[in-house]
Amino acid sequence: ENGRKMFFMNSTTKGAMFLLGATLALGFAWSASMISNAMVRMRQQNLIRVKGVAEQKIKSNWASWRGEFWCKAAKLNEGYELLSKSKDAVRAFLEAKEMKGDVFSFEPINIEMEYQTDEKGHKTNFIQFYILRQGIVLESADVLKLDSISKEITDLIKQGIELRSNPPNFVNTDIESIKIDLLGKATKNAYDRADILAKNSRGKVGALSSASQGVFQITPVNSTDVSDSGNYDTSTIEKSVKAIVTLEFQVEK
Repeated sequence: ENGRKMFFMNSTTKGAMFLLGATLALGFAWSASMISNAMVRMRQQNLIRVKGVAEQKIKSNWASWRGEFWCKAAKLNEGYELLSKSKDAVRAFLEAKEMKGDVFSFEPINIEMEYQTDEKGHKTNFIQFYILRQGIVLESADVLKLDSISKEITDLIKQGIELRSNPPNFVNTDIESIKIDLLGKATKNAYDRADILAKNSRGKVGALSSASQGVFQITPVNSTDVSDSGNYDTSTIEKSVKAIVTLEFQVEK
């Protein structure tokens, strides 16, 4: 009987010790977790993240345009003759607009063949027509004049010339220097925002912890278009360029 009592007491003591140890272990783990979380919160509370924005209106200083004219003939030599007349008319039109040969160029001639079809609508090996196409490329720093030419050149259609005019592209050749300038302004804007927030929390802006550059948005003026990969509008002469940066500062008390 005394032996059974001793065995029962030893078992109870061991169980109590185990529970006590487990409780202490859980308590230490919980305390460590609380301390860790508190440190994370303290670190987060000592940092401030802000976005800086800078925007500028710019005007394109270079423009390019491409058009195409073509003809259709039963014989290849006839097609060349017709296309040559169209080319002369296009050149005369551009030279009348005081666009000299050093700002426009004709692309190589492209030849397509249109085959005859049989009574069932299947193509045969007999050539019915030759279609000759030639493109013209115009580039100029006079963006307004080029824009006007791209619209007026279709008047040649009245002369029987088959012609298509594509929309011109407008760019600014100084865009990289504009981007760098806007990055500086966006960075200052971010710092000013951080300074206001820090002062309102009775602190001051400390060292810069991280910085990241957002995408540039080059859009038509007053446009609200935004893209995660950035926009680069070439359809308008006047544009708006926007730069965004994200900065993270330490806050000192």
